[in-house]
Amino acid sequence: MSTIDGMFEEETVMATTDGGFARRVGAAVVALAALLALGAGCKGKQDERPDVATAPPAADAEEATAPPAGDDATSEATTAPSGGEDATEAAAPDAGGGEALGIYPDEAFRAERPKPAASADVASPDVIRFKLESGLDVYFVPDTKLPVLFMSFEFDVGGASDPKGKTGLASVCMDLYSESTADKDKIAFAEASADHATSIWTPSGAETSTINVRTLRREMGPALDLLAELIKTPGMRQEDFDRIIQKRKADLVQSRGTADAIARRLAPMLLWGEGHPLGAVQVEADLDAITLADCKAFVGKLLPSGARLWVTGMTTQEELQKELDARLGFWKGDAPEKIAIPPADEKAGTIFFVNLPGAVQSAVGLGQPGPLRTAEDYEATYLMAQILGGSFSSRVNMNLREDKGWAYGAFGGFSYRRQGSTFAMMASVEVSTTALAVAEMAREVRVMRTSDVKPEELQRERDGALRVLPSEFATPTKTIEELKRLVFFGLPLDWYESYQKNLRAVDIAAIRKAAEEHLFEKGQVVFVVGDGNAPAKDGSGTVFEALQKLADEQLVGEGGLVVLDADGKPAPKPEAPAAPAPKPDEAPKTEK
Repeated sequence: MSTIDGMFEEETVMATTDGGFARRVGAAVVALAALLALGAGCKGKQDERPDVATAPPAADAEEATAPPAGDDATSEATTAPSGGEDATEAAAPDAGGGEALGIYPDEAFRAERPKPAASADVASPDVIRFKLESGLDVYFVPDTKLPVLFMSFEFDVGGASDPKGKTGLASVCMDLYSESTADKDKIAFAEASADHATSIWTPSGAETSTINVRTLRREMGPALDLLAELIKTPGMRQEDFDRIIQKRKADLVQSRGTADAIARRLAPMLLWGEGHPLGAVQVEADLDAITLADCKAFVGKLLPSGARLWVTGMTTQEELQKELDARLGFWKGDAPEKIAIPPADEKAGTIFFVNLPGAVQSAVGLGQPGPLRTAEDYEATYLMAQILGGSFSSRVNMNLREDKGWAYGAFGGFSYRRQGSTFAMMASVEVSTTALAVAEMAREVRVMRTSDVKPEELQRERDGALRVLPSEFATPTKTIEELKRLVFFGLPLDWYESYQKNLRAVDIAAIRKAAEEHLFEKGQVVFVVGDGNAPAKDGSGTVFEALQKLADEQLVGEGGLVVLDADGKPAPKPEAPAAPAPKPDEAPKTEK
């Protein structure tokens, strides 16, 4: 059916359901006349050119046909081509005989791609440091653009400090902390915060926990009063605690439901090591073991001396110090000290597999321990990882997505903690290509270690790193987050100035050296979640059998193939599904 035939059929059907026949057929005739006047015809369908972007439809017909405003609006008009037309075709001459306007690919200026301007240096923001009488270290970044304030109280305690058997304690307790106060339940506390345009929330990470406050400048006093009430008399109600625990249990069920979720769930354990403070896998028994008394004790440790307060907004040091001392002067005591976390465990090149029957995609990953964030070759390591897997144009993404067509995307890079890092490369691939994708990932790492990168690869990633830098400081809050990371890793507050200089100095030899030193030749951890009984694309039997072949060939080392369940516990090998029983009418006939 042609586009026009379909239009009339739709109008006819609509006309039988109401009395608008004349109006609808009239509209169709007008539309048909417009198509013929433009010479559109029926040369193609819109979905044949998905790469051609079209403007959204106008609000009404008059807006769609109105000429552009300006001095020449009465003499010339431009009409966009229909979605089915090639966007490079010129529009037809108007009824008044004016010259056609259009897009001409042969114009001289199109012969050369526009060159971006040189990347400007980003200056480190000015940070005012002072200490309150309570021992709280304050980092203040003034901002005069908007009348708002953001405050973040940071403590060196998080999930890595959770006691054994109570994984998730810090996260649960910090979620509970900002729910209410002794005098105001959850609803009342939320209403009081809203009355003063204030938000208070208390997230927890692996190594830090924070109390965050965002408010208007004029509401700084009331916002600090609400915070003082929360610190002095937190609500910590049983009903709120029970609700959070039940929500976490529901989250656990979801985390075992898909290949990607299971891979994310187990990756820390497989990369850092079982029993490592950063490698714990939470189960329902952990949540059942956490008590309200545990949470009261945990938040009671969040004291000021030795903690850090980050502030940005439209205020002054004098005003800020006066308000903090006046409203939080009661707050005394020593904050938790950061714990020593060991480096990641090194594995003997093991392939870990979790069977997920019926999965149409497999989550595949390859990882290893990495260098310290303070390593001297950080910039070269960063660019090397970007070329390998960090950007859309990275090698692994171009391989698995663009060349092979096995995945929508693949990525990789280093994730840093205070005492070290891990490198991980991950992708979700079509299930039959699971073992092939693992082999390609390992090959990309091997090639990166044993050959030089191309000059254009280095130039692309270096330019990208420099040009994205201004966006990292685009807002006061983002500026604070960048500075917090520097202090977390023990780096100077002006580190980004040397970072830009070091990026420009990285050459191909430095990239090669970083790859040789920080990427393993063997001994990586491979983790795969997928349907082990699905047929493998390379004709080597099932997905599980193809992975076993890679393990036997010692693709990443001598660790073999280990089967786990969704909680990281040993599990049996996937069993082949039983053949379906024949239907009664398919039973073999016997001769009489």
